[in-house]
Amino acid sequence: MRHRWTRIALATCIAAALAAPGAGHETAEGESKPFRGPLKPDQPLARGYNDAAKALAMVDDNPLIRWEYRVWCETGYRSVSDAGTGQEVDTPADVTRDMVSPKGFFHTGHARELFTPGGVRFLDNAWYFGANGLGVVVVKTDEGLLLFDTMGTPEEFDKAVLSEMPAAGLDPKDITHVFVGHYHWDHTGGVNTVRKLAPKAKVVITEPDARIIDTARRTLLAGQPVEPANALASPRAKPKTAEEAAALRDLRLRSIPDRFDILVTAAPGLKTGLQAIRTGPSTEVFAMLTPGHTPGQMAVVVPVKHQGGVRNLLIMSGNDQPDEAAQYAISTDYLRSAAAQLGADTLINTHPYQSAMYYHLRQLKADPAAPNPFAMGVDGVNRFLGIYADCQRATKQRLQDGTWLGF
Repeated sequence: MRHRWTRIALATCIAAALAAPGAGHETAEGESKPFRGPLKPDQPLARGYNDAAKALAMVDDNPLIRWEYRVWCETGYRSVSDAGTGQEVDTPADVTRDMVSPKGFFHTGHARELFTPGGVRFLDNAWYFGANGLGVVVVKTDEGLLLFDTMGTPEEFDKAVLSEMPAAGLDPKDITHVFVGHYHWDHTGGVNTVRKLAPKAKVVITEPDARIIDTARRTLLAGQPVEPANALASPRAKPKTAEEAAALRDLRLRSIPDRFDILVTAAPGLKTGLQAIRTGPSTEVFAMLTPGHTPGQMAVVVPVKHQGGVRNLLIMSGNDQPDEAAQYAISTDYLRSAAAQLGADTLINTHPYQSAMYYHLRQLKADPAAPNPFAMGVDGVNRFLGIYADCQRATKQRLQDGTWLGF
């Protein structure tokens, strides 16, 4: 059977989170639902991968690293609606600190809470804007601003990012490059808006995901159903009138990037790849094609400044897809090797509910001198990625062994 893991696409500030509420122990017809997640003890190979990840996680007490092991290896990561008949749905101890419960259920409380005013400056020249569940990263270079991801719709992008940038002393017209982490609708909505504000800005995406987005646009223009649906804004919307249908189509066309400027491609014979992109005379960014969450998921390493020194920030965009666990492990191994060689020593995800990053961002916003777990060092980033890769290998093996049931 094809195992389905919940893919939670949060539309942030003005849309409800997509995870279904309620425990959902039975279907509408009253039929029993199978248990989801861990069913039996690990068999030897899965246990070996799990133990390797655990060893990497327990070296220190960095909360981002510990979260990676707990959620991806111990519990899995699932929507409340993924609960099976009679399966207990527990809640987080404190959703302001972590929205994933001890048993691995994701609860969307506080997911749409915005970082205002002015986002949060988590490094000397790097900011996070958006909500607890989804946002963007902006890095200020000597040549202008680099933008990583763009929210779900132009309206969300305007409310969560553009309207907050001036409070941080940033002008959206200074954006020189936009990096789209993957094709899902909650990452592409503001691309066309940036083009209007900063016409010379270049949009960077991987070739596989660019192909998916281009196909979605052509299909939408032809008036045909778009697959995959999550290439469109509001993929679950069901308009009831012709006017609503027209408005939804307009929203989707405004939210789909109309073109791309730089495509990151796979190396010959591989599904992974790396491209150095010079965004200005003094700044070189490394964009990596690391399929898993989508066929063209991209991670980026960009030089940043912090506490008088230079660091290398790894920016990730989403993490989950057990259907592709084997490829995801390979991709993460590739990313881990490249990140180590590039000296990546700081890390953030534009979905900061993962690793409960939103809580630590809020701590830094309240007190810039607070401990900064994002600056985890080269070894920390290396272990963070190693944990995820080994947990993906464990996931693949558990599904194959039948000791876990996919979500």
